[in-house]
Amino acid sequence: MVERTHAEHTPRGLYGHVTDTFRPIPDNLRLKLSHLDARQRFEYTIWRLPKPNARPDRITDQFIRALGAAQAMVVMVTLRGEDGVVRAFTVGRPGVYQGSRVEVRTGDRSAVRVFSNEVFDVDEAAAIFYTYYLTDAVAQPYQLREVDPTDTVAVPLLWSHAESFNGGEFQYLTGDEQPVAEHLRAVLNQADGERRFTYSIWRMTDPDDLRADGGDYIQAGGSAQVMTVELGYRGSDGSQRLCALGFPDRSAEPTTTVPISSDRVVRVHANEVFTADEAAGVFDTYYRTGDVPGVLTRRELDLAAVLSEPR
Repeated sequence: MVERTHAEHTPRGLYGHVTDTFRPIPDNLRLKLSHLDARQRFEYTIWRLPKPNARPDRITDQFIRALGAAQAMVVMVTLRGEDGVVRAFTVGRPGVYQGSRVEVRTGDRSAVRVFSNEVFDVDEAAAIFYTYYLTDAVAQPYQLREVDPTDTVAVPLLWSHAESFNGGEFQYLTGDEQPVAEHLRAVLNQADGERRFTYSIWRMTDPDDLRADGGDYIQAGGSAQVMTVELGYRGSDGSQRLCALGFPDRSAEPTTTVPISSDRVVRVHANEVFTADEAAGVFDTYYRTGDVPGVLTRRELDLAAVLSEPR
């Protein structure tokens, strides 16, 4: 086992030692870099520890870092000059910097503009990282260009929608772990009417405030077997509206109750009862189009009235 001389900050945001415990160092570096996806995992950094086996709890001022995705990443390095000042540089292949720049996303809402010869795939970046691991330097023939703060620019947020569970647990609806349609189906099927009652999604109007839905949203409550689906929207007069959705080809009688919390239920008509799979199809249409299938019935609810009753 090699001595633990370097630390790493992984694409999952964890600190640890660069080791050959599970695989050789070059393979370990390549694996970590391959995890970059420019969606949830933007950065991988390694640096030499002040002393071997020291605790890797912070990044020192001299390091090498990759930003972006496995298919297109930027490599930057910080080096201490003869004047003792640490400066940051972007690594590039040899040649004249020319042509239009490309944007490489480096965060939820940030990107860096670099020249095409400063964009690497995972294999080339892994070789640069391994050389740095061995020598604390970037090898020839690569060249360095001092980082210009104006190269970093703001870009739109990757995600358009947010989601909420049980009226809380706000987070972005990203579709990173699985396609959005599959995610919606999986989440709605987790509803059990005992601990998981409600789920809602909406197009964000303010990425800094996930609770800001602008009045337009879709929500479901109940269990995977018996679920109500409601559509919230702004009327033509600007007032808030809420409709219970239903199936036109099913009988409206009798009514039934659907649990929305540990002590409250809502009463709906028989044609307004969905299974989780049926609700998932409606949610997916809303996510893609901003509306629900036109065949569904809409029963407007009186927001001035108490819409639930004791369980």
